[in-house]
Amino acid sequence: MDRPVVAIVQPFTSAAMIAPALRKAGLSPVAVLDYAVPAWGSLFSSHVPGDFDVIVNHHGDLAETTERLRALNPIGVIPGLESALHLAQDLSDALTPESSNVRELVDARRHKYLMHQTVAAAGLPIPRQICTSDADEVAAWIEREGLTGRDLVIKPTSSAGTIGVSRAPGGRGWREQFDALLGTRNKLDEVADEVLVQEQLTGTEYAVDTVSHDGRHSITDIIKYKRVPFGEGIAVYDSVEWLPYDRDAYGELIDYGLAALDAVGLRNWAAHTEIMMTPDGPRLVEVNARLAGAGNPAVTEIGTGGSQVTRIVDVCRGLGADLPPGYTLRRNVMAVFLMSHSTGVVRNAEIYDLARELPSYHSPVHVVRTGDHVDASTDLLASMTMGYIILAHESSEQIHADREAIRKIEKDLIVTPDA
Repeated sequence: MDRPVVAIVQPFTSAAMIAPALRKAGLSPVAVLDYAVPAWGSLFSSHVPGDFDVIVNHHGDLAETTERLRALNPIGVIPGLESALHLAQDLSDALTPESSNVRELVDARRHKYLMHQTVAAAGLPIPRQICTSDADEVAAWIEREGLTGRDLVIKPTSSAGTIGVSRAPGGRGWREQFDALLGTRNKLDEVADEVLVQEQLTGTEYAVDTVSHDGRHSITDIIKYKRVPFGEGIAVYDSVEWLPYDRDAYGELIDYGLAALDAVGLRNWAAHTEIMMTPDGPRLVEVNARLAGAGNPAVTEIGTGGSQVTRIVDVCRGLGADLPPGYTLRRNVMAVFLMSHSTGVVRNAEIYDLARELPSYHSPVHVVRTGDHVDASTDLLASMTMGYIILAHESSEQIHADREAIRKIEKDLIVTPDA
């Protein structure tokens, strides 16, 4: 090919935005679809074949896929999803080693327990936790750590979007939740052969989104989560607010997040690092070695004029050394996730049209329509069946007021539950 080729492995959800941006910049996007790692329909629906010059289908034969991609002479191989990390690492090591991440730490960028242990080994504080397939080991750990009667979180070792995550308030019911999760197959087609149990962190949760080049990290946005217990969900997305790049206000958060990237060997491409700011300081929730999901880059561009996508394109254009350390927040931005208490058919989605009259209303993203079938809002993937509304305004107070107005509108939502 005459144009420089960039390969994206599993280019779904936010990673689907990279291909059109590469084409606009004069680069050639190539998709690598990994059929050895099934993707569920809601992700594959974000894939637009026409956005790519070539599609390489991987069916488990690494040598064959490597040679097919080698013929295209790519300048970069980018993982689109967590499930793409191992294949992307193999392809990058073989074809573009100068832009690979640390191979020996690839599992620490995917397996949540190994991730935390690796971060702890680098000297960063982490939540207390245990990973095992034996509930009796968990019971002994709870007693040993003095966590009897304390809130606990039960989660799979490899997941995304709070899938499979549950909470045991005061430790009640942890064993039943542990047993219920162990051995299950989740929406990512992954089997939980071990379960991670953690002390529940209290505080405010943030994410630091970055694009890295040769070990230097460039922050594209900092966001603050509002997650709430809702129905059967432990931490359902209520809203996400974009924050300014302000080292005076968020320096401790920033330093912790970038140190966590170094610890897990992430030297290139995008990361979405979730951190809880507790009364004792920052604690890692998880490092996601991919772009922020749920269309985050598009919303970031509304607030800052750039995003992880634009900076990835800059790296591919040879401008990686010029990436800035941070960004300027030009407008206050918030994404308000719509919620459904029930799985079923929506009967009056037109109520959300009232939100268009709000002063900070900017745009809808995949907002549900009357007659659509939706899932009860228990995790991020379920929430995405409802969609979200973007608010943008010069006044932070206005977007918070309009968020409350959307919640009032939503009280009138009618969903006919499945029989």
